[in-house]
Amino acid sequence: MAFAGALCAPAFAASVLGSPEAALSIGWVVAWGIAGSMVGSWLAYGLGAWGGRPAIDRWGRYLLLRPHEVDRAHAWFERRGEAVVFLGRLVPLIRAFVSLPAGVAKMDLGRFSLFTLFGVIPWCVGLAYAGKALGDQWQTLEKYFLPVSILVAIAAVIGALWWVRMRRRTLAADPVSD
Repeated sequence: MAFAGALCAPAFAASVLGSPEAALSIGWVVAWGIAGSMVGSWLAYGLGAWGGRPAIDRWGRYLLLRPHEVDRAHAWFERRGEAVVFLGRLVPLIRAFVSLPAGVAKMDLGRFSLFTLFGVIPWCVGLAYAGKALGDQWQTLEKYFLPVSILVAIAAVIGALWWVRMRRRTLAADPVSD
C-alpha cells in the first residue's frame, strides 16, 4: 500500500514509471487496496469455514496446538469475535490471519465483512497517504529501512525458533491431549 501510495507522487512516478503523468490516483489506490483486502479476507474466511474445526483437529498438532487450547481459543473468539476482527486488521501480521478463525467459528459473514471493512479502511488510507507523502524520498527511505528490515526478519526467525523449542519442551513435559 505504501509503495502504491508513493506511485501517486508525481516525482516518484516519474522515476519509476517514466513520466509524472503516469502517477496513480490516491483514490483508486485506496479503493483497490480495500477491495483486495476484502477479497483476500473472504477467501481466508471461506477456507476457515470450509476446513473448520475438523481441519484444526487433524492438522493442529503440526502447529503445536493441543485440542483443549483450540477449545479455549474458539470460545474466546465466540465471545469477542467482532473486536478481534476489527482490531486484528489494525495489527501487522495478525491482520493476515484473523480471517481464518472467523471462518472456523462460522462468524456471520455480514458482520465479519462489516468489521473487516472498518478495520481495513484506516490501514489502506493511512499507508497510501503515508506512501504519497514520502514518495519523493522513497529511495532514501529504502536505503535506511533495508538494514532494519533484515534485522527485524532475523529477529522474527529467532523468535519463532525459540517459541517452537519452548513449545515442544512444554508439550513433552505435559502431554495433555484434551
